[in-house]
This record gives sequence, C-alpha cells and structure tokens, in this order.
Amino acid sequence: MADLTVVGVSGSPRAGGNTETLLRHTLEVCEAEGLRTEFISLRGLRIEPCRACRTCMREKKCAVDDDVAWVFSRLVAADGIILAAPVYFSGTAGQMKCLIDRVGYLSIAQGRVFERKVGGPMAVARRGP
Repeated sequence: MADLTVVGVSGSPRAGGNTETLLRHTLEVCEAEGLRTEFISLRGLRIEPCRACRTCMREKKCAVDDDVAWVFSRLVAADGIILAAPVYFSGTAGQMKCLIDRVGYLSIAQGRVFERKVGGPMAVARRGP
C-alpha cells in the first residue's frame, strides 16, 4: 500500500482549529495503515471564485491565476482525497467552496480526472461559544 497517497485538504481559516486537528488525526490513521499522506491547508493560499468563463473547457486550464492550479495538481496525483472544512451557516467555508467549484470544472475539462479516486468530505461543526 505504500505506493498510495491520500491528500487531505483543510478549508479552515483557523490554524490548529477543530477541522485541522481532525484532518491531521485522520491522516495519521492513514499513515498507520501504510499509506503516504499529504496535508494541504487552504489558509494563506489565494483561491478565487469561479468566473464561469468556461475557459477551462476550451483551454483545459483555468483562466484565473491563483493557487488552484497547484492544489489541483496535488489532487490529480493523489489516490485518495479528503476535503475537510468547517460548517458555516449550513454550508462549507467559502475558500473550500471556491476550490470545489474550480477543480470540479477543471476535472471535467481534463477528462474527469477524479473518476475512480477514493474520496470524501469531512464536515466539522460545533455548537456553543
């Protein structure tokens, strides 16, 4: 199993918060099972929203020049993907939503590169102050 890599992406703006803690723990469990892991935090990265320009469909790359291309390359190289984000007002944090929209379109444009990959979401929510 050592040839397999799981990439965990944290969409939380908070360093060391619940989302990052849970994702890092999950990646440790993956490592204990013999998988390689990579942790990516969207915090500090420039992830802009999709412009719906459809350039990706024509040119097979996004027209927006930010950090999405790098994250996308790491996700394409991975065998498994975990997208972890806090829940804000019944939805995912904004940066993660922007990433999902953009890499989703890029995946379609490049031949559905995420098909047959193992993956899942990790939603982190809490109540109270």
